[in-house]
Amino acid sequence: MRLLSLITLLTFLFGSSESVKCMDCVGIDCMGSFCYGEYCVISNYAPRWGTVEWGHPEVVKGCMNGTLLRSDIRDHCEVADIDDDPFTCFCNGHLCNGKNTRKLEKEVVELVTCRCSGSHCRGKSTCSGEMCSYVINHRTKEIEQGCVNATVPLVERRSLGACMIPPITGAMHHTVAKDAESLLSTESCVCGTDFCNAEKPKPKVPERQKCQAFVRASVMGNAMASRNTTCRGEFCFKASIKSKLGTMTEYHTIGCASFTGDDELPEELNPTGCAQFNNDDLSVSACFKTDDQGAINRVRAQQRVPEPRQRKGKSRPKPKETVMEVEYGDDDDNAEEVVDEDDDMDEPTQKPRKQQKVVEEAKEERVKEEPKPETTTAQSFIFQNPTQAPIPDDSNTTMVTVFILIMLCIVVSGAVWKLELHKKLFRANYDSVAGG
Repeated sequence: MRLLSLITLLTFLFGSSESVKCMDCVGIDCMGSFCYGEYCVISNYAPRWGTVEWGHPEVVKGCMNGTLLRSDIRDHCEVADIDDDPFTCFCNGHLCNGKNTRKLEKEVVELVTCRCSGSHCRGKSTCSGEMCSYVINHRTKEIEQGCVNATVPLVERRSLGACMIPPITGAMHHTVAKDAESLLSTESCVCGTDFCNAEKPKPKVPERQKCQAFVRASVMGNAMASRNTTCRGEFCFKASIKSKLGTMTEYHTIGCASFTGDDELPEELNPTGCAQFNNDDLSVSACFKTDDQGAINRVRAQQRVPEPRQRKGKSRPKPKETVMEVEYGDDDDNAEEVVDEDDDMDEPTQKPRKQQKVVEEAKEERVKEEPKPETTTAQSFIFQNPTQAPIPDDSNTTMVTVFILIMLCIVVSGAVWKLELHKKLFRANYDSVAGG
């Protein structure tokens, strides 16, 4: 009975927890505090407002949680060159975002070549980056094209292939917006193939979601906030960035996004849900929500699949184009009220991982039953290879060794106790016979 209780206790302590211990610090070789989450992450952070940097880009290590994340993310790192330091890593093991990243699979990603127009291009007609961008201010009719690199963990990975009002991060509007109010009339589109921004990417999907649109930011101690408006799109989104790195300390936005369907959904993400990256100096959260099941199925059908990646593919039939609309409210609502009204996008509790996996499999079966249009496959820094088993962690071997040693101690102790008992019984019998 005691042995059974001990086994149950050890199983509870070592087998029931899904959170992992991660490094929580700034710098590629940093040492600092720790955090606990579903996945350990290495990413980059660059405090940018348009084309202006309000601080130096930094490598950040921390934890990531949430239902926007899939339950079967493989351990891997993304690098520009096989010998370079990683700029993005996902892993699920004890302190795996520390020195253990050397054991993780490395995936070399390629930059894309984009059309460039606007003052930020400095006379050049093309640029190279992680994503191409097309930005238009619908009030001033000013248009700029260029390149965008990922500036925060998580957010840009989910927005690839979308047109958004307002831009989901402060780095996506180039120079066409000067303040928070002008961002409400600014539409930013990002895509991940060569020269995909030569013309404006145009979503060709029903935009059934009516979303709030609002921006609040703080740069060099100057706080600015826009009015509360509404817009229509395929999804409603919410993003919040709070940082102690650089002089851009906050960027909070809610708005709408519609996807062109030309770029794949990253393999580590679900179509909807919320996720959060935590670090002592940086906190990033993002939510995507829609009531349109068709939109969810369309995005899930674009999930990264284990197929050979190609730069070009078959062209799609062009359905009727839709134009994202912005509706401006007559009343100037308080900024805090806007944030409170949008709190329903946050998910207070996370589904158990087993339950979430069952839901994901059910959704995938429904998607398989629907006829899928021919899709264009493109290589991008955001997409990964098919899911693989995680690399065994040394901590598991240690735990098993300790468990075996404990079992051996229990067995040896029982044998010694039994031997002593036999000796006592034998002596008692001998004494009784001798005395008689």
